[in-house]
Amino acid sequence: MKKELEVTVKVNCSYKELHKKLLDNGFSIKEEYEVNDVYMIDKNIDIKKLKKLEILSKCILVRDIVGYEKLLLYKYKKYDVNENIIEQGKVKCPILDIDNAIKFMESINYYTLFNINDICTVYANDDIELVVQRVNGKYIFIEMEDKAEFINRKFNSIKEMIKFINKYDIPFERDNYFVKKAEIILDETLK
Repeated sequence: MKKELEVTVKVNCSYKELHKKLLDNGFSIKEEYEVNDVYMIDKNIDIKKLKKLEILSKCILVRDIVGYEKLLLYKYKKYDVNENIIEQGKVKCPILDIDNAIKFMESINYYTLFNINDICTVYANDDIELVVQRVNGKYIFIEMEDKAEFINRKFNSIKEMIKFINKYDIPFERDNYFVKKAEIILDETLK
């Protein structure tokens, strides 16, 4: 399983305002793409007896990175006592067809728990690369990973990543650097 470092924060303004702030901070758009995730879980798991993060740990995602890649995905996350992510990784299995993958998962007793539609815009400057994620038309997050695709930088620690993202005048909630978008959507689903 490939391990990685990641920081995710929740934005507290509109996308239009965020876009302007990022441009004012020397960022430019490098790439845009859409990700559709179907979170599926085994019907034999009684989700009423589990905490939200435990439920998510049992999910398999059917992921469509529109126009790029389709895959089955398992995400592994380890948390500290405050539910901050201290270790994470993922296992990917390429597939050819999303509908057939969902039918396959249903045939082995899985069902769709919820869906996430994620409009992603990659911004970068000379220092860092950020992915702005507009989720289900309702939330905006910024995700930062340890390895950048469009700049020559690799971060070695979460602290270093937090230091870099805090350098900029970007309107996000600074009390949580490990926002879990899937947990937010799961919470909505369970209500």
